[in-house]
Amino acid sequence: MSFFKWEKTYAFGIEAIDKDHQMLVMIINELYEAMESGNSKKILNDIVYRLTDYAKNHFRREEMILKSIAYHEYDSHKAEHNDFINQVVVFKQKLDSGEIAFSVEVARFLREWLKEHILSSDKKYVPEMKKFNVK
Repeated sequence: MSFFKWEKTYAFGIEAIDKDHQMLVMIINELYEAMESGNSKKILNDIVYRLTDYAKNHFRREEMILKSIAYHEYDSHKAEHNDFINQVVVFKQKLDSGEIAFSVEVARFLREWLKEHILSSDKKYVPEMKKFNVK
């Protein structure tokens, strides 16, 4: 059983967004599995880098769409994205400096943040995107 199971409730019927969310879930699972199997710090760092990079690209794509449809909560949504990236950057810096180690708590944070973001913040924009025929 995977650490972060993709569920139908995470899918909005907006292909680009759904695919990005699925990829983020897969990378979080990969990170968790690497931690559980005691992989080297380099492998874990590489996965964290991919997660950060993919999240940034996803957020940019999502924000472009939200801006193009003049989404009324654009600024607060973008702020959530920025907060997440900042938290991951701080987390990565602490890992690199040895201040903290990779742990299940870190993976849980990533899982819970993404789950909450998809089911609350992202879900709010779905009607607007569908109104503008975003697929």
